[in-house]
Amino acid sequence: MPLMYKINYIIKFTAFLLLVTFSARPVLALDMVSQPENVTVSATVTSISIIPTDEGGGGVLTGVVFSGYAYPHAIVHIWKNGTPKTTTVADNNGYFSINLNEIYSPSALYTLYAIDKDNRRSLLINHPVVIKSGYITQISGIRFAPTIITDKTEVKEGDYLDVSGYALPNTPINLTIKGLVSQSFHLTSKVDGTYQIPLPLIGFKKGSYDLFVNYEKDKRISKVIQFTIGNVNILSTEMTTNIPGDCNADELINIVDFSIAAFWYGKINPPKCIDTNHDNSINLVDFSILAFYWTG
Repeated sequence: MPLMYKINYIIKFTAFLLLVTFSARPVLALDMVSQPENVTVSATVTSISIIPTDEGGGGVLTGVVFSGYAYPHAIVHIWKNGTPKTTTVADNNGYFSINLNEIYSPSALYTLYAIDKDNRRSLLINHPVVIKSGYITQISGIRFAPTIITDKTEVKEGDYLDVSGYALPNTPINLTIKGLVSQSFHLTSKVDGTYQIPLPLIGFKKGSYDLFVNYEKDKRISKVIQFTIGNVNILSTEMTTNIPGDCNADELINIVDFSIAAFWYGKINPPKCIDTNHDNSINLVDFSILAFYWTG
C-alpha cells in the first residue's frame, strides 16, 4: 500500500478512535491496548443518588453534582460529551465538589480528571448519566488514585529509583514493583499531599519492571510506569511529561505528535517517546494510544 494511502487511512482511523474515546462508554479505555496504564480507572464511587427538587419531580432545578477527593489544591476538570464543561480547585484536604445546572438528557457522558500542583494529570474517569428534569443527580465518593513520576527510565543494577507524586494528605500508600523480582513498599504522604521515596534496587535482576501506587485497601491503581534495570542510569523524560507520545514535551497530544508518529510509521528503530507501547514499531496501536491522550 503506498505511503500516502497508509497515512490517509491512519488519519481516518485516528478520527474514529477520537470519536469512540468520547462516546458514551461506561469506562474510558482502549480495549485493543493491553498496557495497564491505559485501561486503569482511577476512581471509585461510593454513592449515586437522584433527588427530586420538588415532590412531583417536576421542579425547575435540574443538575448533576460530583464530589470526592483528588489532591490538595488540585485542579479538577469535568468534560461533557467530549467538550470542556468546568473546573474547580480542591481544598487543603483534596476535597472537591462540582455543581452543574443541566437540562434533560437521556444519555450524557461526563469525564473527570485532576491536575496536581506539579501539573501531573490523573487517569481519566467516566460517568454516563441520565439527566432527569426536576432532579439532582449526586455522584459522591469519587477518589482519584495518586499521581506518580520516576527520575529514571533505566536504572543501573544495584542503584536506586526515586519515586514521587501527589496523593491525599497524611494517607498510607502502597508502592508495588512487578517483574523478575516483585516487591511492595509502604509509605505515608505528607500534609501537603506529596510523597517521595528513594527505592534501593539491590537484589533486583536486570530486566523490565512495572511500578505503580495505590491507596491501602483500594484495588484501583495509578498510572503504571515501566522502567528497566540495566548497565547505566538514564534520566526519565517523565520529569517533563507524563503523556505517552509527547515527544516535544509540551504536555499536549496534537497534530505535531501525530505527524511524528506518521513519519515513523512502518520504519525501524523509532524514538522511544513515540513508541507508546514499547514494541519497537509504530503501528495502529500507537495511534490509538495517541487518540486516547488527544488534547487537540
